[in-house]
Amino acid sequence: MADEEIQEEEQEGKKKPNIMMLLIIAILVSVILSVGGAYFLINMLGKNIIQQAQQQAQQQAQGVQKTPQIGIAEVIREGHQRQFMLKGGNEIAIVNALQLKVGSDECRAAVAQYNVEILEAIGLIFITKTREDLTSVEGREILKNQIKNAVNEITGFVGEKEKFGVIQVIIDIVVITSAY
Repeated sequence: MADEEIQEEEQEGKKKPNIMMLLIIAILVSVILSVGGAYFLINMLGKNIIQQAQQQAQQQAQGVQKTPQIGIAEVIREGHQRQFMLKGGNEIAIVNALQLKVGSDECRAAVAQYNVEILEAIGLIFITKTREDLTSVEGREILKNQIKNAVNEITGFVGEKEKFGVIQVIIDIVVITSAY
């Protein structure tokens, strides 16, 4: 019996250091993983934060240079009247002036460059209109919106660049009269 008790004590003594070693190893592994994970996250997030700060600085620098500057582009000069046929072909609208408020010098230059295409598009818009369309407030607003969209499409100022394109259409329709 005494021998058995000695053997049990020896086995217990052997088990305790093994449990202690396992505990120490587990703690070391968790500490290493924690420190390594924190180091990895700090490096990755730190780089990401630096990149975001650089991007914001670039955007602000571009934003300072590319803020919309409102200017005027003339499609039809005041006093140079232009006739546009209306729906059905029996009536015409005489436009005394057509100006566009634009958000950039690039758009103003594009309007001058594509003036003939813009006038053609405006003619196609007018040919879908009736006298009633052009004599009501809602009809005029729809006409202006259609002209704005057509010019922005022709000049390429769509999507994000739209704020640098046509902002407002100013049109002076002098008279709507019979075509004969």
